[in-house]
Amino acid sequence: MLNSPASIIYNNLNYNYHIFQDIHLTELKKLKVVIIDDNIKDIALTKELLEVQSNINFTILSHTNPHHALLALESKFILPDIIILDLIMPSIDGNIVLKRLKEIAHIKNIPVIIHSSMNNYENIIKMNKLEAHAFFEKPLNIEAFESFILGTL
Repeated sequence: MLNSPASIIYNNLNYNYHIFQDIHLTELKKLKVVIIDDNIKDIALTKELLEVQSNINFTILSHTNPHHALLALESKFILPDIIILDLIMPSIDGNIVLKRLKEIAHIKNIPVIIHSSMNNYENIIKMNKLEAHAFFEKPLNIEAFESFILGTL
């Protein structure tokens, strides 16, 4: 069995994938994911991609209100394995949510994945400085996401 994680190679506008043959997705536990996004349609699409098209088992909780999500996470009501966070939300900016997530001791090490249509150089640099684990442009590329998960957790 290889010890290397799955790899992703980015080539211009297309992703190329190489997932090692000996990685067995069914060996992963069921992963708890919290999606924080104000757009119900985006949440529904992401849920469908994760629940239907992914080979990894996910339990998904979603919040359209980032304030409620922060309260639930701060109170330990939910302790996810992964947080998927939108950047553009009317009540509170995703950058502020990310900064607050990284200040909460019991969740600061949970991988936060930015999932946004704001794919520009400045946002990517800012997310890196704020210690996000990855940036995925909407809609979610499920193959790249799975490869990332296998290499992260």
